[in-house]
Amino acid sequence: MRVLAWSLLWFFVSLTVTGIVSYELGGADLLTWRSGLRTAGGVFFLAALVVGGVLTTKSAYRSRTKFFYREDWSFICILVTIGLFGLSLLIR
Repeated sequence: MRVLAWSLLWFFVSLTVTGIVSYELGGADLLTWRSGLRTAGGVFFLAALVVGGVLTTKSAYRSRTKFFYREDWSFICILVTIGLFGLSLLIR
């Protein structure tokens, strides 16, 4: 449940940030916002790859006292990616 809440939080934060940036750059054009959502989705996918790959080192794997594990952060980034790409497909 905690992973889903963090995913929704990051989804709405990235949705708001891309909306504000696209409004400042191109006005109220939905196509600009759609491309911004796809770019943000790509950034979150890259973050999921980095978190899943970099945090698998032995020193990072030994410190298990963290609030979230690396698998959780990768899954959060993947869920946000799916949400952003899914929403960008709905915008025409």
